[in-house]
Amino acid sequence: MLYAGLLTAVFYLTFDSSRGDEINQLNDTITSKVSSDTRIFCNYSLSSSTSNENLFWYKQTPGSSPRYLLHRMKGSTNELRSDETEARFSSQLDTSQKMTSLTIVNTQLCDSAVYLCALSTTVLSLHYCLLQ
Repeated sequence: MLYAGLLTAVFYLTFDSSRGDEINQLNDTITSKVSSDTRIFCNYSLSSSTSNENLFWYKQTPGSSPRYLLHRMKGSTNELRSDETEARFSSQLDTSQKMTSLTIVNTQLCDSAVYLCALSTTVLSLHYCLLQ
């Protein structure tokens, strides 16, 4: 039976790079309804001021590899995205707060997936979105 809602359970797995950079999710659980907006947050820390602040988002559906969605770079107002990424997906990067977010506008049941947040492609945080 399908429900008219999307339950987003967020779990994380953190990999530290050799530089000591880290990235983590901010919430353990996020609940969102179909047709509403969903926002997932990651915060990060850098071991030095020379570290890159390039924040990437990936989506992984069951039985498939992670698929690149989009990313933002420090100092750029442009969001870089895959040609396949729907316009409903967007990200923000706040370098002063050391935080990034992924927003899904008009959340759909097909958005149920694992979402990964990566810092400079070396540090990952796993976000699992569970359809209930």
